[in-house]
Amino acid sequence: MTASDLMRRLVSDLGSRMKLRGCASVGRSTTVLGRIWVRGKGQVHLAEGVVLDARSAPIELYAHRGAEIRIGVGVRIEGGASLEAVSQIAIGAGAKLGGFCKILDNNFHLVGGWNREQRPPSRPVTVEDRAEVGARAILLPGARIGPGAVVPAGAVISRTFGAKPAPSGSAETSGTAQTHPLPPGGGPRSLSLVQAAVHILRAAWYLRACERGPRVRAMGPVRVTNEGTIRIGDRAVFMGGMIATTISCRPGASIEIGSSTIFNYGVSLEACGSIRIGSRTMFGSLVRVADRSDGPARRIVIGDDVWIAHGATIAPGVTIGSGSVVAAGSVVSCDVPPGSLAIGSPARCMRLSLRSEQPRGAFATPSGSVVG
Repeated sequence: MTASDLMRRLVSDLGSRMKLRGCASVGRSTTVLGRIWVRGKGQVHLAEGVVLDARSAPIELYAHRGAEIRIGVGVRIEGGASLEAVSQIAIGAGAKLGGFCKILDNNFHLVGGWNREQRPPSRPVTVEDRAEVGARAILLPGARIGPGAVVPAGAVISRTFGAKPAPSGSAETSGTAQTHPLPPGGGPRSLSLVQAAVHILRAAWYLRACERGPRVRAMGPVRVTNEGTIRIGDRAVFMGGMIATTISCRPGASIEIGSSTIFNYGVSLEACGSIRIGSRTMFGSLVRVADRSDGPARRIVIGDDVWIAHGATIAPGVTIGSGSVVAAGSVVSCDVPPGSLAIGSPARCMRLSLRSEQPRGAFATPSGSVVG
């Protein structure tokens, strides 16, 4: 190795260490390309030879207070991936995580319950040695990916996959877990008055092209293109995160957002006709809502008190009834009755009261089938 090569290597290592300064430990030869978000008051441990390739999109490593994320030797993580731990996430040696995959060990709310401050128990997530998690796949609380297993792109998994099932009596969850947009410790009510004022001023700037009710807050960037009419209700909240939320309203179109609605990072709203969102609705990260694809625009209506989980897509012409839940990674292309759970791609609907009838050990595949 020449002196110039050595110098470039030292500069690269120093840059990676600076980007990972929020980690509890970082092994030798760990490489960071692009932007990394290391957040939370928990611990993130990276073994040697880890590659975080965030050139295409930022990577998020979020360990809540008391939580732990452990990433093994030689793991490679692609851009847009997000790991969020309330208890523990462990990634084995030589594993690969595809772009925009999401791994979380807590549902952050109870399906069918309406207390936004209540958090259910966490379920550790394990990806074992040499396993591969496909692009935009979602691993929910209790997921365990066996050695060398390959998770298909876009799959949603909440149990054991590619390994022997966990012993009976171990902690597991169903495939209907959702990501919750609120940060730990509660929502905007827990913020200080100074923080709240800053968020209101930020919203006034980012959303200056919109009609806004009082006390609308933005905790991170929101990109707005408004050639029609955008109305945002009182106390709506736009959460911060590694990817900006985007709102696009074409000429003559309208977007209406009800009061106390909450958006996590990376949500996309695109209206060529009409999108109407009710009050107290909650959007997980990277949800996409568009009222036009190939044909003419068709109105989308989302009722009150709806939860839409991480990575879900709402197709043109859909009406989602009040009190419903859309499961992580689902693609909703037909109407969802009030008080229902929509799950799969394309989504199937069931009453929230019947969700416990899903077969044990099942996971939703990109095609929407359920495999035991």
